Amino acid sequence: ERVTGMSLIAYTVLALLLFVVGCASSQGLHLESLRQTLRDEEAQFVGAPPSSTSTANRSTRQGPPKLGLYVMPTGFLRHEFEWTDDDRESLLAWTKGLQRDGLISGASFMQLSSIKGNQLAQLRESAIRYGVDLLLIVDGAATVDRYSNYKGVLLYWTILGTYFADGTHSDALCLVRGSLWDIRGETKLFEKEAQGLSKIVGPAARVEDREGVTEARRQALTRLMEKLRDDVARTGGGR
Repeated sequence: ERVTGMSLIAYTVLALLLFVVGCASSQGLHLESLRQTLRDEEAQFVGAPPSSTSTANRSTRQGPPKLGLYVMPTGFLRHEFEWTDDDRESLLAWTKGLQRDGLISGASFMQLSSIKGNQLAQLRESAIRYGVDLLLIVDGAATVDRYSNYKGVLLYWTILGTYFADGTHSDALCLVRGSLWDIRGETKLFEKEAQGLSKIVGPAARVEDREGVTEARRQALTRLMEKLRDDVARTGGGR
């Protein structure tokens, strides 16, 4: 009976070690899978391509264009995050810089309540009602790679180890894409993408994946706005 008890303890410890070792390997961060997620979503959102005659409706407006902003909802696919008020405020502050430089006449967010549907055609109709000339659609997705280092392998079989041993890595990669559309011509003028990467190391019980995703998203959004500025200047300022 004593042998049986000892064997049970030995099997339990072995099972815990195997579990930790199984969690120790990094699975990597796969950028192409994020790109595919955004491609699939855009294909669904855009729907059927516009007719070849639609470009004849392109705006002849003189002066800087009005810019509409639309942040794609991220709740219905595995994007690993939700956009925050801080993200929207960052975008709005960026557009104010464009307006000060005379590249756009103004900017505003397209409200979900004003859109009758979840495709580009409905978004375009709403944008036209609000006098928008160019529409910037922002989308993004993230992925997390959580794994253990040697401290985790050695110490996570104890309860204290999960709280005090820096044995867990949480790497987050975020991809953010912005596409600029001519609303009246239903034409995508260009698109840009930017990446953000965050790495956190700490005890398993204290490492929060969402903190890394938030940091990676902020990095990616900042870099995207930097990339977009020159293209918006060429597109808007040259109208």
